[in-house]
Amino acid sequence: MPDKKKPTTRDIAKACFVSQSAVSMILSGRTDMHFSKETVELVQRTATEMGYVYKPRNRRAKTDMKSTIMIMCPSLSTQYYTTLIQAITQAAQSMGLYVLIAYTNRLEEQETYYLHMAEDNEYYGIIYTFAPKAVSFLSRLHRKIPVVMINDYNPELKLELLELDSKKSGHLLARHLLELGHRNIAYVTTPLNPAEVPRLRRLQGIREEYERQGLPSSLVHVLEARTEEEQSSAVSNKHYETGYQLILNYFHGSPGDITAFVGTNDFVAIGIIDALKKLGYSVPGDYSVCGFDNTLVSSFSGISLTTIDHCIDEKGAQAVQMLLNQKKRLKDGPQKKTPLMRLEYEPQLIIRRSTGKPRKM
Repeated sequence: MPDKKKPTTRDIAKACFVSQSAVSMILSGRTDMHFSKETVELVQRTATEMGYVYKPRNRRAKTDMKSTIMIMCPSLSTQYYTTLIQAITQAAQSMGLYVLIAYTNRLEEQETYYLHMAEDNEYYGIIYTFAPKAVSFLSRLHRKIPVVMINDYNPELKLELLELDSKKSGHLLARHLLELGHRNIAYVTTPLNPAEVPRLRRLQGIREEYERQGLPSSLVHVLEARTEEEQSSAVSNKHYETGYQLILNYFHGSPGDITAFVGTNDFVAIGIIDALKKLGYSVPGDYSVCGFDNTLVSSFSGISLTTIDHCIDEKGAQAVQMLLNQKKRLKDGPQKKTPLMRLEYEPQLIIRRSTGKPRKM
């Protein structure tokens, strides 16, 4: 008879109704993670009953990881992140380094699991493409492993930073729409929860630009999805669906005097355009639409989206170079203190055919 299949941490997680990462951390004897006594006992008992044997990673695996950069990514459903990952990967490979993509799905537990992996296996460095949630763990880890963050500035995080400045991006788009003559506009967005800093700061920048030009920020309306897109689907592009559905809902109600829509990213904006066309409206004849990120699809002739460019390729390459510089400083020892580097790339307004003067009301 064939041998019985060996149990895995996935099997144990399924039997205990906990995550696979939780099983791995419990069985590896983590003392710095907090699980209830009942959960620990359940996982350990189930592992024993299944005949699971925990095997630490071998030395060769650890050696291999010393040449690997971990890319922390919250989502794989938007072109912004895939383009950024590609830029980082190309820069790393040109320097003889490898990459591992750590997809967190915006969950702190997943992020913490990957940080433990990086620490245990002595990864070359970590590049965050979003604002970290495991802040306390990361503040300790970055003293041993180089860490670079690509996101909006956060004074609480003492990390090297490639700054996005989403607020300035909001100012640029608002100024463009105001110069065209728009006044009532809507910011169409995925959930505005506190962890999603770029979404919030883009809206903040738009409102500030209105106030700077003597207009009430109440002219900036918000159409917001109520649930986080990645939780419900790993296949379809929920950013696109968010823009599409929110516009349909808006027009099925009692639409006001809005003449322009701003998507929180390019894919939300493209969803807006398709919904408007389905309803029989033209862009920009009836409504102007713009977004953020300047992803490849935004430049397609059938879309021609006005958007904000964040210099994604340059930031990816620069993030790898900053890791290399940190690595050299860490080798010099903690006694040689140097200031943290913070670089900001100026966002650029890319004007295309999706924006124009407002229709006559």
